[in-house]
This record gives sequence, structure tokens and C-alpha cells, in this order.
Amino acid sequence: FFPRTEQERLKREYHSIRQTSTETSTEFMHHFLLLVGFLGAAAGTEEEQAKNFQWGLR
Repeated sequence: FFPRTEQERLKREYHSIRQTSTETSTEFMHHFLLLVGFLGAAAGTEEEQAKNFQWGLR
């Protein structure tokens, strides 16, 4: 269980996630999948998740 404020913060982070210039694609994927795991259904369908992941890659 996460407090609502933390859930909202994770949602914002998920929807704005971008790979940084110092982050490898593997590190970005790990961070992305952690957020998906926390958000569950709120992260969208697998197709939506794939689009969000691709959008976040540099």
C-alpha cells in the first residue's frame, strides 16, 4: 500500500520518464519496470507501456 500522494508522484514520474544522458538503456528499462510494477493497472496496457517506454528512450 502506498499513500495517495506517493501514488500520484509515481504516476507523474511514469508519464514523464526520460532516459538521462548518463543512464544506459538497461538502467532506464529497470527504472521503467519498477514504476510499472508499483503502478500496476494504472500503467496502462502492455501496448501503452511499450509506447511510453519507446518515447522515454533517447
